[in-house]
Order: sequence, then structure tokens, then C-alpha cells
Amino acid sequence: MQILTVRLEMVFEQVRMACKEPGAGRVIDVGSDHGYLAVRCLEEGLAGSVVCTEIHKEPAKRSEEALNEAGFADQSKVFVTDGLAGVLLKDKDIVVIAGMGGLNMIDIITRALNDNGSEVLSNVTFVLQPQKSNDLVRRYLAENGFVLEDETVCYDRDIFYNCLRAVYEGTGRTLSDEEACYGPLLLKKYSDGDKDVAAYFDHLDKIFEIRKRSNPVIKSALEERKRNECK
Repeated sequence: MQILTVRLEMVFEQVRMACKEPGAGRVIDVGSDHGYLAVRCLEEGLAGSVVCTEIHKEPAKRSEEALNEAGFADQSKVFVTDGLAGVLLKDKDIVVIAGMGGLNMIDIITRALNDNGSEVLSNVTFVLQPQKSNDLVRRYLAENGFVLEDETVCYDRDIFYNCLRAVYEGTGRTLSDEEACYGPLLLKKYSDGDKDVAAYFDHLDKIFEIRKRSNPVIKSALEERKRNECK
């Protein structure tokens, strides 16, 4: 079995949860780097096939070699392309975008909306693991008609990571600054006593206390969070 880092194991679990019919759809790993996640998805039968995309040739070659060595050459395709450019989405696809900045993710999803249309996206699940700009990703998803099905956190090699699973429903909504910065689903998990989320929030609180001096959104989020905790 393909061994994954703690971060990628978290992403894989979100793919597993998104997989309503194992083996029926595709997993599309955008920015696949080494192809390990795609290999694991095929090993466990979550997808009938996988597509890996990379903007550079060398990491695309690594993904292709990993899939071939694992015996999945006939169930995989690797493209050198920018995001999802040239990859038309299909019903039951699970699109994974992990390990890149939030603004890049927003750009990729925006172009996917334009290229595929909302009707196709309504049957596609997005699993997103942003390295930064989490608040912008959450706000973009909410305002553009996506609904968060789940959000999880992990601690890997002295760094906290979060992973979101979202589906497109078409009705936009507005997040408060607290929801955007902390995550609406994580706020609920925190209230329910989730210890991993509590540790993550403690980490965020310390960072936000410094950043609030120059960021009015973070300042507002902290103030809102303190008010809500006092209720």
C-alpha cells in the first residue's frame, strides 16, 4: 500500500468520504507532484481511473512513473497543463487540489466553472487543501454557490493543515469574518469539543493576534470570536 504523509492521509480520507460509489468515477489530482495520492486511490478502489495534472514536465514524469510502477498505466492519465485546463469534468469526478496557495485554487476553480458550466459541476466534488489564504478560499466557495460538506485539520511535521470538501449547489451566501477565518464547520467542531480543532484554533489565535494590527478582517474575526465565546 502506498504510504502517505499525515497531510496527504487527511486529504485521502476526504476523497474516501466523497466517494459515493467506489470505482465508479475519476479522481483528478491537480498538481499531483509525485502521484502518491492517485496511486493510493487506485489501490483502494476508490476510483475507476485517475487523472494527474502538473504545470511542469518533471513532476508530471514522477507521477507517471509512480502510477506505471504500481501497475496502473491503463487506469491513469497524466497531463502537463495549468490546473484543469484541457480536462473536461464528468459526473462523479472528485477533484483534488492540495498543497498550493488559496489564490491559485480560486483561479483553477473559476476557470473550471467557466469551462464546464454549473450543470456539470453539480455532480463533482472538490477536495481542497490550501497552504495559505484559507479565509479567501472559504469566502470564495460560499459566495460562488459551493457548500462545505466537511473540513478537517491535522498536524504534520510541526505545521497545521486543513482540508475542505465542497460541492456546487449554485446558491451563494456570505460568511462572517469569523466563519471565513476559522471555518464554519470547524467552529461547530470546536463547540462540540474536538481536540484537534481546539489545538488548531489556539494556533490561529496566536497568529491572528499579531496579524490583526494590519488586517481589519482578522481583527473583526477575533472580536467576533471573543463575543461568541462569551455567550
